[in-house]
Amino acid sequence: MTAALTDLGLLRELEPVAERHLDDHLRQAKAWHPHDYVPWGDGRNFAALGGIDWEPGQSRTRISHRNTGTACAEPVAERMLQRIATDENLHMVFYRNISAAALDLPPDAMLRAITEVVTRFQMPGLTQPNFRRDAVLLAEHGSYDVRQHLDGVLRPVLRAWNVFERTDLRGDGVRARDELGCYLDELAAQARRFEEGRERAPAREAARAERAGTA
Repeated sequence: MTAALTDLGLLRELEPVAERHLDDHLRQAKAWHPHDYVPWGDGRNFAALGGIDWEPGQSRTRISHRNTGTACAEPVAERMLQRIATDENLHMVFYRNISAAALDLPPDAMLRAITEVVTRFQMPGLTQPNFRRDAVLLAEHGSYDVRQHLDGVLRPVLRAWNVFERTDLRGDGVRARDELGCYLDELAAQARRFEEGRERAPAREAARAERAGTA
């Protein structure tokens, strides 16, 4: 389709696609409840009832949930986080398929939108206290880092959309794809620097401990 679409026109074109993939999602999803894992009596009430309120900004991606569950070595937490990660994967598949259909409607505009989302992405919780320190700890312990963001999130979905092999892009669509490619290269360089620093960290810690022992 080469004719320009309004936002409303695009939504109308995608309506049957969304309906089909929503039906697929509902067939695959399995209902679950938090008390399947933590009994009501062991939970925390709302602050008004003497407990602790849920805090916003605590959401994690499929990968960070899965890795955190594995790292925590606590069977109940691991099962619950794996359950959340499974749900996150179904959400990802739904949005990936809708976006794939949108790319076949106005490819240039959709590629620009994808590039803006990817290059402006920030982890949930960015405004929370101690976010940067916590993010570093998550990365150091393998829960979520730049390499996983690049190789586990961005590259697979861009490959599924055939972004870098498409031949139907023109003008701004080509420019957006070039910008996206440069951004991925920058992320890859960041990932390499972080991995090199993480590999050197044990030696630095050992040297620091040795200096402290001889002081």
